Amino acid sequence: MTSRTLWIALMLALGAAGPVLAKTPKRKPAEQQAEAPKPPAYTAVSFTSDDGLKLDGRRYGKGDAWIIVSHQSNRDQASWEDFAAALAKDGYTVLSYDFRGYGLSQGKQAPGDAGTDLKAALAYARSEGAQRLGLVGASMGAIATVATAAQTTPQAVVLMSISPSYGSLAASDDALKALTVPRLFVSAKYDSSHADSERMAATASAADTLIVSKGGGHGTDIFGGTDGAAIQQKVVAFLEANVPVAN
Repeated sequence: MTSRTLWIALMLALGAAGPVLAKTPKRKPAEQQAEAPKPPAYTAVSFTSDDGLKLDGRRYGKGDAWIIVSHQSNRDQASWEDFAAALAKDGYTVLSYDFRGYGLSQGKQAPGDAGTDLKAALAYARSEGAQRLGLVGASMGAIATVATAAQTTPQAVVLMSISPSYGSLAASDDALKALTVPRLFVSAKYDSSHADSERMAATASAADTLIVSKGGGHGTDIFGGTDGAAIQQKVVAFLEANVPVAN
């Protein structure tokens, strides 16, 4: 058999068997493909502190009952997204914001000025028609909330993972005792600030309104724990009872 004859025989054999092709994976119908969850809707806002810094904020929902949320030092206002969206569905206007030096807010990070930034957020809310106000703070945001609440008399406060101080920012025992509005403390059993939260709740005569997560989260991280959904529901129920939305 010549080489030409051999080549023809080989080609005929391959043709009979057919080429081996890789199978293209079947694509799922569009309606079955998982979509990434969309972030909650909000309106970007800004306001200016008494010392002239522009602070970046986000406004969720609408209504004349407002909840202002203040973030912890290792997070920014985005850490409140899910909580803010849940409250907005209940009829609240929720205002989150970045402390100076965080996110798009101007200035350098300065914990000692956190109360000044929170007061600017309060002034903005009232200028926009807020009739009832609740303040929710996590860690650094909770410390800033204590003194500010004593001076501005909101309807209720929620203090998550609070400790006596962070840098030059402090929540004194006198300021805790001056809190006469309904207050809720939230902590986590295995968080390093838990003992502080227990003592400060007792100092504020609010030991009976201390909610403790079984996990070890800090601040808004508590909402992501195994019992986080239940903790969040209790916080929302507290706000609904003390900062009611209009019927």
